[in-house]
Amino acid sequence: MSFQTFASLDETMATVGVVAGEVVAVGKAASANTFSGIESATGRALPGNFADAEAEHVTRACEAAEKAFKQLRQRDDGWSASLLGAVADRMDERRDEILARCGAETGYIPSRVAGEFARATGQLRLFARLASERWWDERHFDPAEPDRKPMPRQEMRRRLLPIGPIAVFGACNFPLAISVIGNDFVAGIAVGCPVVVKAHPGHPGTCQLLGEIVAQCAEDLNLPAGVFSLLQSKAPETSLSLVENPAICAVGFTGSPTGGKAIAQCALKRAQPIPVFAELGSTNPVFITKQALNERGQEIARGFVNSLGFGNGQLCTKPSILVVPDDSAPDFIQAVSQGLSEAPVLPVLGERIANDFDHGIQRLRSAPGVTNLFSGGSDEAGPFHRGVEWFQMSAEVAVKDDWLHQETFGPLSVLVTCDCEARWLDIAKHFHGSLTTTVHVGSGDDELLAQWLLEAERFAGRIIYDGWPTGMEIGSATHHGGPYPASLDSRSTSVGFHSLTRFVRPVCYQNWPAVTSG
Repeated sequence: MSFQTFASLDETMATVGVVAGEVVAVGKAASANTFSGIESATGRALPGNFADAEAEHVTRACEAAEKAFKQLRQRDDGWSASLLGAVADRMDERRDEILARCGAETGYIPSRVAGEFARATGQLRLFARLASERWWDERHFDPAEPDRKPMPRQEMRRRLLPIGPIAVFGACNFPLAISVIGNDFVAGIAVGCPVVVKAHPGHPGTCQLLGEIVAQCAEDLNLPAGVFSLLQSKAPETSLSLVENPAICAVGFTGSPTGGKAIAQCALKRAQPIPVFAELGSTNPVFITKQALNERGQEIARGFVNSLGFGNGQLCTKPSILVVPDDSAPDFIQAVSQGLSEAPVLPVLGERIANDFDHGIQRLRSAPGVTNLFSGGSDEAGPFHRGVEWFQMSAEVAVKDDWLHQETFGPLSVLVTCDCEARWLDIAKHFHGSLTTTVHVGSGDDELLAQWLLEAERFAGRIIYDGWPTGMEIGSATHHGGPYPASLDSRSTSVGFHSLTRFVRPVCYQNWPAVTSG
């Protein structure tokens, strides 16, 4: 295995990632297209060149993963827990280097990057413990009944086994916690599955750093090289060829509904289709009653401003839509606008995000019946700086023109106003799948809350009472998913203990000795 950090990567070389334990680099004369990481705050290229992984690299990574899976199935030495813990320890050793590159590529403020780093290393250590405890290893036993009439019953044992090599596609907005060593990686490794990661082109340097850490830890533990590979690429063909490879047995994806559907369709067209566990889009509607605003309107306004501004609105759980009564809106609008006016203008995650954000703003500004309540504008500090944008429309406009399902990634939200409680409740019936939904109620709203909850349980995966959707614990009760387009399978979660169950499959052993069937 050979290693080099992004900082020392020769400008005349272009890495294609870590393939089966080896950092692969090609010269500029090679046919691969090369690209650089971009500093979000300035738009300037960062050190290090990266190349689109070609077909041979994808094949090599997948074949190595398949070989490693067979070898690792014979090991019972706690290798998965050891690897996850070792990666966390090695990340701590290189913390400053990782934070610097991640901050440069994302434009996140230092506290945001440090918080995600802590979440990522904490998640690694948590899943190392779950791997040691085999938390996912659910087993059932039906004893034989040889004297049962009219037919004897055979002994049956059921257990869960790792599904095989998995492909992981990380999120643009979480380079540490939902990427190379993120939630899909930790879940796959914890249950014993080799992982092939397609690096996100928005933060290639961060991905490379993390990929080299994983590969070095695997080597230190004498694990087969194919337990982990990282493929750098901006080309969609790389992603599709990875999913098409017959060695891949499942996919973990975080991204847009368009990208997720393309991956899923590719998986279904294979000779042997495979499951795709994808977290996609979400508007995360927040419903606020008149009584709630009367009792604590200022507090709710502050909570909304903080939730929308966290990560500059670049979270899948961002509150994109607020539903409030008409007659309480003026005071609430004033309080929120005051809070938004104090928010800094920060960079978004690069040119594509900035362009999509601008397009979303223009669509709303040109739409009939839509008012721009607040505009944070841009900032001359950098080409990708974007301030908060807040719009208002009536419930009738929101339903008629389908604004309830329009998600714009970044610091943008829409206020939907209703003329009565019946209409407030009716709006909930128009939402489709969402990762979250939130309600704020006041005294005397019990009956309204009960009716609202029936609708919320239909379309949301996480239902929040008197709080905000941003910020989420990683626990045994956590669910991060929901009906489409929140995810492709509302029964699965991409965050929390139960994310482990995505990458295992049940096997039943009939009349087998216990020593053989586990």
